[in-house]
Amino acid sequence: MKLSVESISEQIRNRVDAKFSVLLANLAEELAYDFMFAPKYGITHRYDPPWDYSGMLNRTNGSFSIGDYYSVEDFFNEYTGQSTASYVSGIGFFHKRFEEKYEDLIREFVFECYIEVLSETDDNLLVQLLLERGYDVAETEKNDIIQTVTDYELFEEPFWYHYEIIERVKPLSLKMMIARGKNEATKKYHHQLVRWMEEEEKISFEKKGAQKLWNKLQKLFRLQKGSSLPKIEMKDYKMFLEFLDYNRISIEERIILAKYMGDKFSNKVCMCLKNGEGEW
Repeated sequence: MKLSVESISEQIRNRVDAKFSVLLANLAEELAYDFMFAPKYGITHRYDPPWDYSGMLNRTNGSFSIGDYYSVEDFFNEYTGQSTASYVSGIGFFHKRFEEKYEDLIREFVFECYIEVLSETDDNLLVQLLLERGYDVAETEKNDIIQTVTDYELFEEPFWYHYEIIERVKPLSLKMMIARGKNEATKKYHHQLVRWMEEEEKISFEKKGAQKLWNKLQKLFRLQKGSSLPKIEMKDYKMFLEFLDYNRISIEERIILAKYMGDKFSNKVCMCLKNGEGEW
């Protein structure tokens, strides 16, 4: 059978359908994680000015209760806690709901299936399909034909089929999905907890090191310059760099200083130190 846009499109749909159980397992884990461990938010309009009715998200003291939701779609209406500027008159912010998050996850899943099928398809055939539809395929584009096919939207699946998948997911029982994913979600949470604790220990260690280094620099500055080390502004930056060089303060140590002793420097000096920049 000759391959065509229609036949390849059908392959993409079949690939998504064949891997639907994989998607459900991933969604179950993510849903269980959000349901068990994500904070719950409400919205208040108490502080809205007259010209803006977007409201403000407030983190509540409560948690999600399974009795409040029947379907996955019911949970999708909850807020994630993230907001984005709307650039719409009268609504300063859009508050993201879980539906948007899971739409993105499903869209990525469909796109992965799309890439899989195209990767298994002969490049010359894809070029031929593009040429048949009047697209100008330059030699440079042939070097990355899948990207070219994607740019020209030769196959529509990645750009709309995920909506059908979302509609298949929404009516599912939330209780069933959470039961399916809670074990993996719990493991994920504990792994993240360990990483958070390790990161906190690292930050604490670096803060102590930065304070110790700053105290050392204060003593050295007093001994070498005869005065206290001032807050470093850009006008002092050259002098400060020479002082650091003289006392063999490494780039890594300077970055740590800027990261945790920011009140000792102007914003511009902080930026230069973090970027390892020399004389301004």
